[in-house]
Order: sequence, then C-alpha cells, then structure tokens
Amino acid sequence: MKGSAQRKLDQQNFMEQVRECRDNGYLLSSRKIGSGAFSKVYLAYATHERMRHNPKLASDLRGKHHAMVAIKIISTAKAPVEFSQKFLPREISSLNATYKHLNVVQLYETYHNSQRSYLVLELAARGDLLEHINAMSGHRCRPGLEEEEARGLFWQLVSAVAHCHSSGIVHRDLKCENILLDDQGLLKLTDFGFANRSGLKDSLLSTFCGSVAYAAPEILMSKKYHGEPADLWSLGIILYAMVSGKLPFREHRPRRVLHLMRRGPAFRPGVSPECQDLIRGLLQLRPRARLDLQQVAAHCWMLPARHALFCTMLRWSPVKPAKSQLPATLHPTEPGGDSERPRSLLQLRRPQHGGTHRRNASGLTPEPPEGVPRRGAGSAQRELRSMMVASLGVGASLSSTFAVRTTPEHCLGTPGWVGPGEAR
Repeated sequence: MKGSAQRKLDQQNFMEQVRECRDNGYLLSSRKIGSGAFSKVYLAYATHERMRHNPKLASDLRGKHHAMVAIKIISTAKAPVEFSQKFLPREISSLNATYKHLNVVQLYETYHNSQRSYLVLELAARGDLLEHINAMSGHRCRPGLEEEEARGLFWQLVSAVAHCHSSGIVHRDLKCENILLDDQGLLKLTDFGFANRSGLKDSLLSTFCGSVAYAAPEILMSKKYHGEPADLWSLGIILYAMVSGKLPFREHRPRRVLHLMRRGPAFRPGVSPECQDLIRGLLQLRPRARLDLQQVAAHCWMLPARHALFCTMLRWSPVKPAKSQLPATLHPTEPGGDSERPRSLLQLRRPQHGGTHRRNASGLTPEPPEGVPRRGAGSAQRELRSMMVASLGVGASLSSTFAVRTTPEHCLGTPGWVGPGEAR
C-alpha cells in the first residue's frame, strides 16, 4: 500500500514537471537518462518556438540532426541548504563560464520555482566513457581501448580541461562516469557539481570532492590543495582506465588507497612505454612534480593525435569532408584479437565517497522532428573547423607550446621520473 502511494506521488510530481517544462518550451519525455542524489535527468525536445527565443539553443542545435536536449531537474526543496545555495550556483556558473567549447557539455538555459531547478543541457546520446570502455573491452576480448582511440579521446579531454582551467574553473570530480560521448563520438565533459573557481594563484581549496578512486593523494590526506594539479591527477587515473580497462588503485578506503599510490601503478603487458611514462608523470604524489597541461599536450605519446589534427587541417577542402578526412578521434579503431579475458570497471561503477551517481542512455538513434533543418556542407565545415580550434587552441598557454617541448626529455620512460614542475 505504501509503495502504491509513493508511485502515485511520483507520477503526480512527474506530471507537474512535464507541465513546467512545456510552459518553458520543452517537451519532457519519460526517458530517464541519469540520476543523482537530488536530481534526475530526462530526455526532452526543444520546440521551434523555444528555439526562436533562445539564440544559444538555436545556434547549437542548428548543427545537429535533432532537436533533443537533456533536462536535469534538481529537487531544491529536498536538497540540503548548502547544496542549493552553494554547489548548484557553482555548477551553473561553471557551465556558463566554459560555454562554447566542443568538448564541454553545453548549458542552454535554466529556470526555477520554489520546488525545483531545471538545467537544459546538451544531449550526449552514446553514454559515458566507462560504458564505452567496458563495451570495447568485451568486443576486443581484451581490457581497455586501443591506444590510438584512447589517445584521440584523451586529447579531447585535455582540451576540455585546459579550457576550464583557462576560464578559471577547476572541475574537482573528473572520472569516467562524468565524461560522455555524443552521437558523433565526440567527448563531452559534464557534471560540474563540485566545480569551483580556481581563484588566485596561491589560493588553496579544502573541500573533499569527487570519488576516492580518482581523488588526488593530497585530497585523501585532508590537506589544503590547488585545484589544477588535483584535476591532473584525475586525468592520469582516467588515461590508465582507458588503456588498462580497470582503475589503478582499486580500494575504497582512503588509507589503503594512499598505500597503493605510494607503490605506483602496475601496467598490463602491451601498454606502450610512452603511455606508461605519461601516466606516471600525471600520477606523481607531489602536486608540484606532476606534469601540467602544457607538458601533457607536448608529450611524445600525444604527438600522433596532434599530427592527425594538423594533417586534417592541411587537407581542408571547401566541400563537405569525406569520412577519411575527419579526425582520428571520430573513428574508433578496429578491435584487436587477444584471447585475454576483459576485466570490467563495473565493480567501481558506484564509488563509495563523494560525487553523484549518473547513468546516461546509450544507443539513441534520434530522428529529427519535422521541419528541423539538417546539417549541410557549410555547417559541417564550420563544426569541424571549430573542433580544430577547440582542440588546437584552447587558451594561449596551451596552444603556444605546440611548437616546443617535443624533445626526447619528455619521454624519459623511467619509473622514478619527476617532472619539470618540481623545480617551481
């Protein structure tokens, strides 16, 4: 009886949300594609009327094959006051500050009432990176992604994080579950619920954020920390997960994780020495010893991704590019043939500490509503050009290093290597 009453109440709440979305120009579906402690994410459609009144929304959807969005509905009435007054405003502010980067999920608009807040977000229909790693591991019968595919995805992730940092935003919850893929295979960084302004150069943060498996050692030790190096540590964990099909420090107890961190990551056979060197450079215990984003972009393991992007620019044509002309990041590599059984990341799918739990729908094959314009050759060229600019020039500090720091000292390949940042 109690369950029946709860279902009836949930249905009433959902119908209220449908009406509120319709009043604001969106058709909310019953397809739930994500959830958090105080939020749910639904698939929705933007009406033509709404697109006429929202230039940001219309500009972005003009280059897509559908008019679908994701609407995140936060129950502010049920959430703690700190969440509603501190973390939610930070999430909205961070998404606004990082708007217009191809690898960061777009926030189109927000609206609120006394019970709920609505965030209208870009839809990434292929699910999250964790699901992709597990799927490809099973398909290849070998854990992890091919390094070529991992390199292309990681390049996009570095581009997104560099854009955030250059905008004064630190994410503080970088993990595979917060990295989405859209229907073109482009990476989208999302879930800025723990993001914060990086502030002054010497300012320190103190809030414990994120998941234990991805958190930097200084956070686990309850020390005050700089946000940028903490994000760089998480990037190293994510890259390890991409190429290994598992997380490097498989523990939920902070003290035990710290012990494993001091021993360093162990790599499966087949991971290239250059990739291992990059991961070790990111997983340095001392924050100042870690590679920074400029050094990551100039690392020798990253060079093939840069080369592919530059070659694509050189082959630029005024007509719509053929499939072979698109960047390597849009074309996952063919699965390999190894008999080793894949080791799944699923056991770490629900971290024990911090963060919100998100599940994103995958396999959507949207059809555009009648009257929605399809992308032509001109907009396809503009989108590809914007991708090049986003990937190659996210902030002067990153793009200015592309012509330098490509010498062998960035590929030392020694387990005890300490990066140049130690001297700062």
